[in-house]
Amino acid sequence: MDLARRTARLGDMKTGASTRPLPHAACAVLTAQQALTGGKVDGLVFPPSRGDGTMSGFAGFMARIVNLADLPPEITAHVLRQSFASVAADLELSEVTIASLIGHKGGGITRRYIHSADTVLLAAADKVAGEVAWQMGEAPPEGQVVQLTPRGA
Repeated sequence: MDLARRTARLGDMKTGASTRPLPHAACAVLTAQQALTGGKVDGLVFPPSRGDGTMSGFAGFMARIVNLADLPPEITAHVLRQSFASVAADLELSEVTIASLIGHKGGGITRRYIHSADTVLLAAADKVAGEVAWQMGEAPPEGQVVQLTPRGA
């Protein structure tokens, strides 16, 4: 995470490494998460609940988040990603911009030279996040982190 540049670098994607723009709301959540961990996140947004390495079982983790948020159980990370793209389309953002926001490859050789989110993409990420918050009847989030307790605790 590069919160100063509002970007996330994803290294192990099926299409290779990817840099994604982060809206202010996501940066606020990540900043709050860093505060809870004493400023140490080790580059992982979802660290393992025990031991070292990377977290496994994201589907179960996501199901717990959905339950805590009182969302319908059929909500998954993929559903949220599709919804984000749909809201972006409703806001009349271009397909190229939406593809860049959600990490779809394409758009020609120019993309090989882009290593950080530009101002247009950052504004688009903020616009979509604000619209999602408004549709949920909320003000744009200020960055709230909810501490999860381990199962059986």
